[in-house]
Amino acid sequence: MSSKDYKKPVLEKLLKKYHSRLARNINTGRRVILKPQEVYKNYTDNNADIREKQSLEEAVSTLKELGLVAVDYLKFSSDVEKIYLCEENMDVVYGYLKEHYGVAPQSILSEKVKRLMQQYQSSGAAVQYYMDNIRSQVEDPRRQIDLSRIEANLQMLDFLEKNEEDLYVRELSMLVYGDSKWFEKNNYEEICAIIRGARSMPKEEAEQNDEALAFYHVIPAEQEVMIKGDWKIVWDHYVLETGKLKGGVAISSGDIKDIREITVYAANLMTIENKTSYQRSNDAAMAMMYLGGFASRPQIDFLRRVIADNPTIDYYHFGDIDVGGFLIHRHLCRATGKNFKLYCMGARELADDRFGKCLKRLTDHDLNRLQGLEQEEPYKEVAAYMREKRVKLEQEIVSYYLIG
Repeated sequence: MSSKDYKKPVLEKLLKKYHSRLARNINTGRRVILKPQEVYKNYTDNNADIREKQSLEEAVSTLKELGLVAVDYLKFSSDVEKIYLCEENMDVVYGYLKEHYGVAPQSILSEKVKRLMQQYQSSGAAVQYYMDNIRSQVEDPRRQIDLSRIEANLQMLDFLEKNEEDLYVRELSMLVYGDSKWFEKNNYEEICAIIRGARSMPKEEAEQNDEALAFYHVIPAEQEVMIKGDWKIVWDHYVLETGKLKGGVAISSGDIKDIREITVYAANLMTIENKTSYQRSNDAAMAMMYLGGFASRPQIDFLRRVIADNPTIDYYHFGDIDVGGFLIHRHLCRATGKNFKLYCMGARELADDRFGKCLKRLTDHDLNRLQGLEQEEPYKEVAAYMREKRVKLEQEIVSYYLIG
């Protein structure tokens, strides 16, 4: 038999997920789950070491008997499928780790955290917001304190609030941690969530969490704004005219801030959610811009300039006829301050016989998300039809038939 003791790694990995969820203030109502291959990576392989498998299964069985975890087994098998943390018995979990593996007592870690936070008392609002959350965790004996993670988060937040230089994410990671990939691998999403909380910046469903980093001059990578149709973009020493370019152009996000003037010669501007529909669309009456989902900060900055320079044209948005498509549209309108009309995103398209074979059935999750939109203009009519017929539609088939 393998001499490896899997009880500690099982509990540590479960607790890491548990505390990560607490740190980000996530309450999904779902249990904390661990798959056996997260502890022994070859567990599900045909050539797995039987001794390692048995050691892991014995460890899980012992933890289950102690009331520390619950277990699902594969049907008609002794193989472990999922391991669940018994959150109702957290005191017992911590006590077991302390007794058998010498996990540092909560009181000692609490004092270390307090001394660490004293170093950041004069830091900015995001640091103070995070430290307020940490203080409440320190006072809660049910929560295990990860001192190294708290220190890493404070280092990053403090650096961000003092930063005045345009940086890419991996440059940021090098400057703070000395490793280009450490930030993305360890606390990237957590830092973004902390910033959103500190700035009271709600996240739209499916919106990129890292949009929050833009407040501190940080971008994940150089982004592009893709446009086509008849435009004129003016910089100090250059003028770009796109009317004769059938495929359009892409403008780097770094160049957007230096634009002096934007002229749209078409009577209408349309933002387009998906790339295939953007490529298919070729309407001389429309100037077009590809979004790719929720509008990013460079796209929003560009559109705000377009709207300011072209107040008399009409603005449209074309996307999937589903909840995600409507949320993208709503975010676009709110972020730019402009009412974009829905383009080919109504009940008429859903009822079009040409699209019948492409309709998808709404899931229960879709129906739940649809409820709020049924009370909002301009989604009321199409949302009611979607609920009645239980259907949704991707935009690519609409653009194939209707736009060209």
